[in-house]
Amino acid sequence: MISAFAIMLPTMILACGLCIDLANLELCQTRMQAAADGASLTAEYALERNTGGHVSLAQQEASTYGFTNGSNNTTVSVLVGPDYGAYAGRPDAIEVKISQQVHTLFMGALNGGYMTVQAQATALVTPCIYLLGTGGQSSATFWSITGALDAAYICPLFVNYKMEVDSPSHADAEAINLRGPGATLAATGEVSPTPYYTPTLQTDPLSNYVASLAPAVAAPAFSSCNYTSYSVSNATKTLGPGTYCKGLNISSATVTLSPGLYIITGGATWANSTVTGTGVTLYFTKGGGGGFGQFQINNSTVSLSAPNSTSSGSIPAITVYADTNWTTTQAQDFRISYSTMQGDGIWYTPKAGLYLWNAGTVTGSDYFGIVADNLYMEGTNLSPRGDYSYVTTGNPFRQQGAIIQ
Repeated sequence: MISAFAIMLPTMILACGLCIDLANLELCQTRMQAAADGASLTAEYALERNTGGHVSLAQQEASTYGFTNGSNNTTVSVLVGPDYGAYAGRPDAIEVKISQQVHTLFMGALNGGYMTVQAQATALVTPCIYLLGTGGQSSATFWSITGALDAAYICPLFVNYKMEVDSPSHADAEAINLRGPGATLAATGEVSPTPYYTPTLQTDPLSNYVASLAPAVAAPAFSSCNYTSYSVSNATKTLGPGTYCKGLNISSATVTLSPGLYIITGGATWANSTVTGTGVTLYFTKGGGGGFGQFQINNSTVSLSAPNSTSSGSIPAITVYADTNWTTTQAQDFRISYSTMQGDGIWYTPKAGLYLWNAGTVTGSDYFGIVADNLYMEGTNLSPRGDYSYVTTGNPFRQQGAIIQ
C-alpha cells in the first residue's frame, strides 16, 4: 500500500502542478485579452480624435495591465490595417497583438519552462459621414473644380449605392466604404484610399440615439406652436428655443440663438444674415399648418454649435435634426449656398438630402458629422471631424462599440 502510494505520489504532484500552471496561463490569457481590447480602443480613440501617437498610446494602455512592450518577454504590436481576418487591410481597422513567454513551474519537463500566450483585438474607427440613400439621385456626389472632402486620417465615409467624384475634385477619408449589392464608384477625380465594398446596406447609425438618452432628453416632436410665421428682417435680435410653426425666416439680420431645442415646421430661409448660437439643436418637422419644408441658408455667415450635454433637455452633438418620418424624395431639402457654415455638430437628415453650393469650408473645430440620404457638393470643402471628447454622452455613432474582432 505504501509502495503504491509512493509510486503514485510524483504523478499526483505533477498533475497538481499542471493544474496550477494551466490556471496561471488561463489567468494570464484573460488579463492579456483585456489589455488587447483596451489598447485597441485607445489606438482607435487617438485616430478618431486625430491626436497622433496611436502606437505609443496603445502600448502605454497595455502596460497598465502589466504587459509592457519589450519587457518581461512581452511584445505589443499595433497595426493599422489588420493582416488577417474579415477586416484585413482596412485602413479604419486597428489591430493590437500581445504575446508573452510565460514561465511555467511544472510544465518545464514538457516545454522547456515557458509557454507562449497570445491575445488579439481589432477596433474600427467610427465613421462621421453616412449617406444612406439607395436610389433616385446619387447617394454621394462631388461635382466641382473646387469641391473637396477632406477627412484623411480623421474619419471614414460610409456610402450606400453610389459615389461620384468629378475631376479635379477629390475625396480623401480615413477609409471609404461603399455599401450595398449594387454599390458603385464613378470617379475622374481623386479618391483616396481605394474604397472597399460591403454587400449589406448601411442602416441609420443614430436611429436609437435619442432614445438612449431618455429620460434626460425627450424625443423631439410637434405639440403646439409658440410662434407662427416668425421672421426677423433688418434687425439685431436674440431668439429663444421653442416651436416655430410655418417657418423661422431671417433676412438681412444679425441673430443670436440662445441654447436649447428649436422645433421648426414649414422649413426656414436665412438670407444675407449672420446667425450664431452655442448649444443649439434645430429640429425640422411638420405641424401647426407647416409641412416638411426646406431649410435654406443663402449668402449668410452661420456659426452654430450643438449642445455637449443633456442639460435643459438638449440633444448632445446634433445641430440639425430632420424628422425621421420625412417624406423621402432624394431631394436636397437642406441647402447651403454662397454661405459659410462653421460649428461642432452633426447634421442628421437620414431621409433628406444635403446640398452644398459654394459654401466655402463646412466644418467644426472638434467634431462635425453628416447622416443624410444623399449629399451634393460643388464649390465647397467639407472637412468632417471626429473628436467627441467634449460631449458628455460620448460619440453618438458609437452605440454598438468599436471592438469588432
